[in-house]
Amino acid sequence: MKELYEWPPTRSQRAKWILEELEIDYTSHLINMPDGEQHSDVYQAIHPLGVVPALKTDDYTIFESVAIVMQLIDEHPEKKLAPAIGTSERAYYYQWCVFACAELDPPIMMYFDNTMRPPEQKGAHDADLAERGRLDFRDRANILSNVLQHRDYMLGSQFSGADVLIGHSCFMASYIGLIGDYPVLETYYKRLQQRPAHQRAYNS
Repeated sequence: MKELYEWPPTRSQRAKWILEELEIDYTSHLINMPDGEQHSDVYQAIHPLGVVPALKTDDYTIFESVAIVMQLIDEHPEKKLAPAIGTSERAYYYQWCVFACAELDPPIMMYFDNTMRPPEQKGAHDADLAERGRLDFRDRANILSNVLQHRDYMLGSQFSGADVLIGHSCFMASYIGLIGDYPVLETYYKRLQQRPAHQRAYNS
C-alpha cells in the first residue's frame, strides 16, 4: 500500500491527483503544516525539508511532486499517461513537466508569498516582488495560451501527466486570482476540473 503525505492546498495535490488518475490504492497522511507537524523528527525522516508531498511505498520513499507524478506514470504504462520513451512526443512531455515546476511555480509562489501568505510565516509582503511574480506569470501564461489555443491538452488531444503538473499550477494561479486574465488557460483548467480524478483530489 502506498502512503501519501499531504496538506492542501499545496503541490501534494499533484501526487494525489495522479494516484486517483491511475486508480492506485493509497493511504493519506495529513501533515498539519500550520501546527508545525512537518518539523517533527518523524516526518523529517521521510522528507528532510519538512514540506509536502512525500510518497512511501514498499520499495522506496520519495519527495518532489513532479518526481512522484512521473514515477507513478512509468509504473503504470497501461494507463497511457505518457508518450513512449524515445519519441518526439516524449520530449515535449518532459519539457512541459519540467516547465510546471521550473517556470510556473516560482512566479505563482512569489506572488502568493507577497500578497496572501500570512506575514508571520514569510515576513512582510513586498509589493515589488508581488508585481514581479505577476509579470513573470504573465509571460509564462502567454506561452501556455499560445500552445493551448488549438488543442485540448498540453500534448494535443491526449491527456497526460504533463496536464496533471501544469494543471496544478493553474489551480494555484486560480486560487490566488492570477488566471482570470488568460481565457485560454482558464478554459483549459476548467476542462481539467471536469475529470473525476481531479475532483477527488481537490474536493475531498
